[in-house]
Amino acid sequence: MKKYTLLMLAILLVGTSTFAQQKPKPKEKEKPPTQKEMEEMMKEAQKELDNMSEEDKKMMKEMGIKIPSMKDVPQVTDKQLADAWENENLIVPKKDMDRIAAIPIAVTDGRMGAYITSIQNKAATLLKPEVKNMADKIYTYIKSKSKNSAEAGNMATGLWIAGKPQIAYYSLGKICTDDPTNTDNLSNYGAMLSMFGAQQLAIPILNNLNTKFPKNSTLLNNLGQAWFGLGDITKAEKYLDSVIRIYAYHPQATYTKSFIEESKGNKTEAINLVKKSILHSYSKEKEDRLSKMGHKLTAKEVSLPKNTKADPLNLGGFAAPPFPMSVDQCIAMEPVWAAYHQQLEAQAAALKPRLEAAWQLTTDMQQKRSNENIAMVKASVNAGSPQGVLTLVPMHASAAYLKQNEVMDEYNRKMAAFGEKTAAFFTGTAVQLKRDYNATMEKLREEDNEQTGEGLPNKDFCPRYKEASDKYLNAYNGAVESFFKEHLEIQKKYLNETTHWQMYSEWPEKFEAHKLEAKIAWLGALIPTFSFESITTYKCAMSPMGKTGKLSKFDDVACQYNDTLNLKIIKFTNNCSRMTSEFDFLFLNYVRKDDFERAEGDTYISSTYKISAEAGKDLKAGPLKVEAKVGVGIEIEFGPQGTEDVTLIGEVKVGAGTGILDEDDKSGSPGIGITGKDAFPTTVEAGLEGRISILSGKSTIEPSGIFKK
Repeated sequence: MKKYTLLMLAILLVGTSTFAQQKPKPKEKEKPPTQKEMEEMMKEAQKELDNMSEEDKKMMKEMGIKIPSMKDVPQVTDKQLADAWENENLIVPKKDMDRIAAIPIAVTDGRMGAYITSIQNKAATLLKPEVKNMADKIYTYIKSKSKNSAEAGNMATGLWIAGKPQIAYYSLGKICTDDPTNTDNLSNYGAMLSMFGAQQLAIPILNNLNTKFPKNSTLLNNLGQAWFGLGDITKAEKYLDSVIRIYAYHPQATYTKSFIEESKGNKTEAINLVKKSILHSYSKEKEDRLSKMGHKLTAKEVSLPKNTKADPLNLGGFAAPPFPMSVDQCIAMEPVWAAYHQQLEAQAAALKPRLEAAWQLTTDMQQKRSNENIAMVKASVNAGSPQGVLTLVPMHASAAYLKQNEVMDEYNRKMAAFGEKTAAFFTGTAVQLKRDYNATMEKLREEDNEQTGEGLPNKDFCPRYKEASDKYLNAYNGAVESFFKEHLEIQKKYLNETTHWQMYSEWPEKFEAHKLEAKIAWLGALIPTFSFESITTYKCAMSPMGKTGKLSKFDDVACQYNDTLNLKIIKFTNNCSRMTSEFDFLFLNYVRKDDFERAEGDTYISSTYKISAEAGKDLKAGPLKVEAKVGVGIEIEFGPQGTEDVTLIGEVKVGAGTGILDEDDKSGSPGIGITGKDAFPTTVEAGLEGRISILSGKSTIEPSGIFKK
């Protein structure tokens, strides 16, 4: 059973039809496997399948998973294996002279429509029939729902972002054929071509736009990425360097340039470039690359929106009664402190049922996501190709964990220092204060005894006892109260900051549970760790009534980092933990029957999408640029596993929001993120007024996608 489980895991991860096509993981100074060795591996895998118990076969059947056959795996030659082995060790692609020689001559505006038509005709023969048919239907649907080519292009590009690259590419190509003058659509079409492995076809389009819009970082980046994919590193570097001069934190240009620097042996510069890319937008792929080069990513090297309020949970609204500094105050505050403890217990008791319900919802949602993941994996295995992305952790979890670890480290340092300080007091100063007080009181009692009795003065020593006690209480309780307040400040900062980063590292329902835990923890912290001294013996006069402490209400911490992007045929919803997409086709059911989900075979390479809801004058001069901060919108970072990061952008001038970009973040952030309350509108109708630009990323070493040789 254990052996079967391991094999099953491997099958679920790679899919049956691609098992033999996976590139073998090379080890240094080893030879590539031969065709004979690969065949032996397949035979061993088939034996494992043939020897499965009836119980295991039954379980697979119940899960809806067909038992794969290694006999159906396509054979690969020794040369293919050797080439794959060599490519695995390449840092930058080899120069592809054949594809470079095949780059068409400059395409003029007048020839652009015909040029795109020729590419579309070629793509039509390469696409699966079901993909082409569905793309034709969706193109017709887009045309019926859009008022112009800009809006139609946004809808098609939205399909690309949603994980339907082939349908998006073919639909956008037809839109560009209809209107070859729309520069945004042409730019995105060129980026799509490049990411499909047809860099030689993309370059003429990008060159045409680059002459119209010089110094446009999006076009320069996409040209650099295209030449990189073709293996002309000299040209690629020229374009990428120009992008980085414009914007030092460009998410894609810096990342690809890091491979060029590494290939030259400049490891330190390569690491610095990846760090700059991560500062703009994080991805697990980038972090893994840093780790491979020997650098461990730190919290200061990732950017997430900071706390805009010092005390978002309003923990400071809860004030404990003052510590008594005299005998009179001890007497007056005794009932006040008793009532205060009762209030804390009552508030904690009211929160506990809510916490139990929140954890139950968390458990239910975890099971739901697990079931969805299992269903997706089953569909992938049965279809022979990936049918989605596993939903394992929230989108920003990895970056948020780094922030939480930083908060925890600071908390531990402060608590260690606090512990040393209090230990020194209670083993030193406190002991001496108590010793001095006891000595003073003993001396007073002796004096009192000597003057008490028949024929003696019998003076009232209560004021003197009280005076000595007041002095002791003021010194001891004063120090203990300062410790109590210091401890509260440490706890307040820790709970607020931890809760803030949990907003990005946890699913919404679990985040609600963590907020309740933080509130209960704060109520516990409001009970003094070190009890104050209380002396109520010397009631020399009527004591004043004490005033109770203030128990306020907690504030809620809601995600301000969200929006809805509606492109008419598809809607994207973002919050602090994830991004989801929802199709809105009138013929959605028919789409599913037409194998819409399974028709796509391409996976993402790294890329970034800049979406602006309102374009300013600067943005109209060519495709959108990541360094331009006009209007409101979002930037989406994609990697091999889908959405990696979502960044909101905004400006004060936009009526829908009041937030501003932090252009001079002291932490070293390149000015990304949102500050201010309600800093982003709840709905962005980018399909109506907005624009979308694709920033292509580093391509794979070999050509990929539908144009693969």
